[in-house]
Amino acid sequence: MKKTLLLSSCIAMLGLLCTAQGAGTLLWDMSFTGTSSSPSAGNIVVTGADGNAYTTLSPNFGGGSVTDGIYNSVSGNRMTFTDSASPIKMKDNFSFVVKTSLNAGSTSNWPVLFGLGEAGSWNLKVNYTKGDNAGWTFSPEGYSLSNQISTAGTVVQGVEQTFIVTVDTGANNTGLLTLYLNGEIIATATLASTNRTNELLDTFSLGGRPISTQNTQSADFSNVQLYQGVLSAEQIASLSGNVPESATASLSLTGLALLALRRRRPQH
Repeated sequence: MKKTLLLSSCIAMLGLLCTAQGAGTLLWDMSFTGTSSSPSAGNIVVTGADGNAYTTLSPNFGGGSVTDGIYNSVSGNRMTFTDSASPIKMKDNFSFVVKTSLNAGSTSNWPVLFGLGEAGSWNLKVNYTKGDNAGWTFSPEGYSLSNQISTAGTVVQGVEQTFIVTVDTGANNTGLLTLYLNGEIIATATLASTNRTNELLDTFSLGGRPISTQNTQSADFSNVQLYQGVLSAEQIASLSGNVPESATASLSLTGLALLALRRRRPQH
């Protein structure tokens, strides 16, 4: 009876930990397929949360290539895409995930790695700034940002990294922007309440700005995801390839339960 109660308690705790994980809900997941020097819609695969094809995402490859399922944006080129049925508005909470590997020469000319925003000229860019405080930061076009803080750091070349942008409603309908690199916060900013409108989040870019071929970034992109809501710490760690603390705790609880049951076995 005591063994059963102990095991039940541990299982219940594991259930609570699993329930606590996950605050963001996947809207779509985009990857690349095939090999082409002139990529088109046939070189992307987009699935929704149900695993079925998400058909309203339209890509526009302004150059670059797809090789073995990896999109390579080269200098002067980038990919843009729109979602004609986006359910997310700029007043909502959302999270944007980009997995990419930067190529040589990416630190020149304040390059833009990716952007997202409304159709037209209003967008948020993530770019690398040069100078004494070189590092990753948000760069808005049309939007008003304040309280921006970024962590100085160098560009790592040739290694796949995970960039995550989360937008979380703050006081007075402002939005807290947070940029993660491999699970670590590297920049934050406040999006003005006047910019938190009913306009749709439907415009995206990889390897440069959504509306211009200036300041492009030479990089390889393997995966892009959009979530409704703000990702939890566990989700961010998992997407970044790190072991979430709660998962470690779950394993510890399982081990303790098994150890306790083993110690209670009758000795022969």
